[in-house]
Amino acid sequence: MKKTLIALALTTLPVAAMAEVVLYGQMKAGYEVNSSKVTGDDRSPYLNGIADYGSRIGFKGSEDLGNGLKAIWQVESRIHLGHSNGGSDGWADRDSFIGLQHDQFGTVRAGRISNAINANMDVVDAWEYSSETLGLGKFTRTDARYVGVAYDSPEWAGFNFNVLYSPRDNVNGLDREGEYNRGIGAGDKYSVGLNYHNSGFYAKYGFDYLKNSAIKYDVNNLGVVTKDHKDGQVHRVEGGYDANNLFVGVGYQYTKNTSSYNRAANDYAGAVLSHFGDAGVGDHSLTLDNQGQEAALTVGYHFGNIFPKISYAHGWDVKIEGTKEKNTKYDQVVLGADYDFSKRTTANVQAGWLREGLGEDNGKIKTTAFGVGLKHTF
Repeated sequence: MKKTLIALALTTLPVAAMAEVVLYGQMKAGYEVNSSKVTGDDRSPYLNGIADYGSRIGFKGSEDLGNGLKAIWQVESRIHLGHSNGGSDGWADRDSFIGLQHDQFGTVRAGRISNAINANMDVVDAWEYSSETLGLGKFTRTDARYVGVAYDSPEWAGFNFNVLYSPRDNVNGLDREGEYNRGIGAGDKYSVGLNYHNSGFYAKYGFDYLKNSAIKYDVNNLGVVTKDHKDGQVHRVEGGYDANNLFVGVGYQYTKNTSSYNRAANDYAGAVLSHFGDAGVGDHSLTLDNQGQEAALTVGYHFGNIFPKISYAHGWDVKIEGTKEKNTKYDQVVLGADYDFSKRTTANVQAGWLREGLGEDNGKIKTTAFGVGLKHTF
């Protein structure tokens, strides 16, 4: 990716100490249309409009401190070109940090940093989109950024790893009193990533551990409701091959006590938590005790400037408070192609189909969507 370099010279420093700032980013948007139909109901009106695909702008820089050591920093923010699939709108709302980097010992950073799943994975989700029907948004919903401190190892024979820790009071928005009054305990977050690549083959593992992210309710023999707090986990594995014009990516994800891929399960959790007056504080969000498993596969092949591809994703029936709920699975297919005008400008076109269960006796919701867009990297 070509970078635009801006040399910033501080007149009070000698020429040798001049700092270099890199301006970079992506502008990407398109037109999307989608419509849904619930079993037994009429099809909903078609929603359409200009959709932002995650446009962003950033600045980063470094200073050579000698002996292989550098001071590094980065500030990155979203840019909304239309309706988008969520995200905050504040300055430095993407990866923004300051740290030290050494050629042999790795990198330490502090700030707003992607978890291992967001930083190193998502290879299987090879799409640009806003509507989750047009990409693997359900599968990649566990991508996140935490305010904390991270370590990234150097690479050894194709292997590297990274760890991230977000302290309690960064998660709760410095509202420990509110966290205490709600009796939800600390909400520290941990993330670990392991990565390997060699001759086009790659394998990646991401793990998140979320303290006190869920509640399990019980009723004792006196009819008194009690609750236990549960920790959350996310495990994602991805692997595949990306070389010689061929791309194959496969992924598996297991989630426990965090957001579910099933909308009915999330709606139910929200209703129960609201009924009992349980709410999170800051980014220490809560849900009900739940588990889910899902898998995804993407295959594509480069024919010159054209890259046709297809994805299939499947989520099995979810468990809520230890009970498997019928009719909560999902199936998804995305089909489309990219066209490279140049190394920096790419057009995309794709169609998607998503079917998900709404719980026992509640039917299914089926969504179809179409999108066309353009991305420019600078």
